[in-house]
Amino acid sequence: MADRTLEPLDLAQIRARIEAHRPALLPPSDDRPMLAAVALVFHQPRGGAPELLFIERARKEGDPWSGQMAFPGGRRDPADPDIAATAARETLEEVGVELESPFGRLDDFAGSRNPRVPALVVSPFVYEARERPRLLPNAEVQSTVWIPVPWILHPDSSHDYHLERAEFTGTFPAIRYDRYTVWGLTYRILSNLFSVLGRDFRPAE
Repeated sequence: MADRTLEPLDLAQIRARIEAHRPALLPPSDDRPMLAAVALVFHQPRGGAPELLFIERARKEGDPWSGQMAFPGGRRDPADPDIAATAARETLEEVGVELESPFGRLDDFAGSRNPRVPALVVSPFVYEARERPRLLPNAEVQSTVWIPVPWILHPDSSHDYHLERAEFTGTFPAIRYDRYTVWGLTYRILSNLFSVLGRDFRPAE
């Protein structure tokens, strides 16, 4: 099992581990006809710990992800030359940040317990922002937050999120930071990220 008590990660270590990772990719299929991508954007302040950018989605009637925490991203547009371009375009549209090329990619994800969520294959790409960018959220984004990696890995961040909706009810592993709760697909992507980095941010039960 990965160990969350190891020495703190810096961005150079994160980059080296991600660059060495060979992601498990899911091809599109008849039951997963749509492709999407998200951007995991790291920044390390001088003298500080790495931090990771999250967005809080705007609350919108009919949106199955309304109000949830996420990484910048969205569905592939036919004009996107590849799926990495989708992550970059969506990040520019949602928070006004023009990304350089990704330094790595995590495993693809598919499936959801929410019947309102369409069948998607979501591809996460990993980026470095050398300077902390000025964020310009669009109408799809309620707020943005940089969460320090040491906090994500800290046992005190762990939380159980209980969801009650007409279509389904359940309790999900999550992390809490300030007023923000990260769960669902975003949590699953974090789990894959820190598995690649040799860390476990969910303490043993």
